[in-house]
Amino acid sequence: MPVTRDVQTVTSNGASITQLPEGMVVRELITHVDERGSVVELYDPRWGVSPDELVFAYQFTIRPGRAKGWGIHRRHDDRYAFLDGDLELAFFDAREDSSTSGLESRLVLSPYRRLLVTIPRGVWHAERNLGDSDVRVVNFPTIMYDHTNPDKYRLPLDTDELPVRLGPDWQGW
Repeated sequence: MPVTRDVQTVTSNGASITQLPEGMVVRELITHVDERGSVVELYDPRWGVSPDELVFAYQFTIRPGRAKGWGIHRRHDDRYAFLDGDLELAFFDAREDSSTSGLESRLVLSPYRRLLVTIPRGVWHAERNLGDSDVRVVNFPTIMYDHTNPDKYRLPLDTDELPVRLGPDWQGW
């Protein structure tokens, strides 16, 4: 096997150099710990991560060894507040008018890297649990859920409709 050299993944200040789809906003969620336990603020409109009001919230989980996706929304943005577990998020920007149209990117989240991630409408996204406990995420979408007409469109993880190959670790999950 040939020797390979690592490629740069962060700046000298520790900031990720991963390019994300245009309009995606990522904000660190700080965990405050003391002798009693911990607290994490999940969403505050004053942070300016989204001009849309907080209108609806729900929690979802992903079991160990499982993945969800691909999913896309046409009328709303997702705002994921990551809580627990080890999570990989994959994105594909399908917006023709976006400066990052066609971009594939990924984020890995853990209790060491809790984030609030705004995923714009028109960006395909998939999620998989990398760990051995449930992943927990709270979503604050920008519109209320319409049970009679959901704004959710899906493709299988191994679809040929997207030019993204998630890899064998995602298959059969």
